[in-house]
Amino acid sequence: MDEKPDTMSRSQRRQKVITDDDRILYLMDEISRGARRVYDSRVARIGLNQTQWRIIGQLLRDPALTQAEIAKKLELESATIGQAVAGLCARGLMKRLRAETDRRAWQLILTEQLDDMLPELRGSADRLHNLLWRDIAADEKQTLQQILARVSENLDQFRAEAE
Repeated sequence: MDEKPDTMSRSQRRQKVITDDDRILYLMDEISRGARRVYDSRVARIGLNQTQWRIIGQLLRDPALTQAEIAKKLELESATIGQAVAGLCARGLMKRLRAETDRRAWQLILTEQLDDMLPELRGSADRLHNLLWRDIAADEKQTLQQILARVSENLDQFRAEAE
């Protein structure tokens, strides 16, 4: 009989270990993973895997990135990135050239053939965004973006201090 109250208090103590801050991070992770899975299934129809579309996304944001820099940003092994890039090159969506500033590095160039695919990629992303942001006002999204940008800056500062 005495075990039940002890068990309940242990359970309650364990629940208190997880804070609201933890719950926010878990939720952010679940949303990110879930959104990637949904987008993966949509772009798989046009023959791209997650690594490939993430590489394309990085190059759309910053065309000057090298293959090694993309691997670092995506936190993936260079071999994984290399295979994905080889697949994109084989399909004619990308060219891989030695970087002029560092002949050891690979510069990745998106091709016109990829440009033909961009409306379909954009459409898939827009459908996902419509789902994710349903019933959320523009000012709420702007506030969320500002908050997440500050959290990201804090994390970047922490990483810099750790290095």
